Amino acid sequence: MGSIGDTLRSAREAKGISLKQAEDDTKIRKRYLQALEDGDYEIIPGRVYAKGFLRNYAGYLGLNQEELMMEFKLLSLPVKENYQGVKMEPGFSKRRFNNRSDKRAYLVTVLVAVMAIVTLVVFNSLYKDRDTGLDDTGQAPGTEQGEVNKNTYDKPDNKPSNEQVNQSAYNPGSMNPANGSTQGTTPAGNVNITLNGKDGVCWARVTVDGTVKYTGNINPGESKTFTGADKIIVRLGKANAVEVIHNGQNLGILGTKSNPITKEFTTL
Repeated sequence: MGSIGDTLRSAREAKGISLKQAEDDTKIRKRYLQALEDGDYEIIPGRVYAKGFLRNYAGYLGLNQEELMMEFKLLSLPVKENYQGVKMEPGFSKRRFNNRSDKRAYLVTVLVAVMAIVTLVVFNSLYKDRDTGLDDTGQAPGTEQGEVNKNTYDKPDNKPSNEQVNQSAYNPGSMNPANGSTQGTTPAGNVNITLNGKDGVCWARVTVDGTVKYTGNINPGESKTFTGADKIIVRLGKANAVEVIHNGQNLGILGTKSNPITKEFTTL
């Protein structure tokens, strides 16, 4: 047993400190503390570790670290320089690498999930606009004449159903309930359409005798009238937002929902 070990053990016992308590306080394993006190340096993983343990333990016990370190240097003891315990650090690095890999994988997974959600939202938005026939202004775009509803009012006895026509408002030449103006008499053989804005802004396109005469919005309280010689086709972005008057006959609101609708009107 060397003098270094005697000094360490005496100082520890004088302070009433057990090896277990010293291990907890210094974070140095009990077997290495015991080795320092016994002078059994072969147990310690390398001379560098032995010097480090000795300095920390001496400081913990309140001893003169420099004196003990100088005495340790004078010892010619077979301390293993390539002790297997030195390989503990690569294992730690591997665990740290694995932790970083796990963190990177987690971040990649979160990023992929966010991108998938964004893609789904954008796709649903585009699909919804295409499915409902709305343009980028939120109103219905114009369609070809092939999409026109062929249920025309081309015969006097082919009047619209009760769901389409407000029969109580049917009174040619009467006061327009939308703007208070009186509808004029339509010349014989002509077709006349008046669009009165009601609930909300409505996109509209009006084609008179094969020529597009109007494309734009109809605001609440606004009224637009069109006259043609043969046929007028009306495309509305919101069927429940505009009242339609055909040749003085108030057809009312042509739809119950805010869906696009296309109607063709001829002379009665």
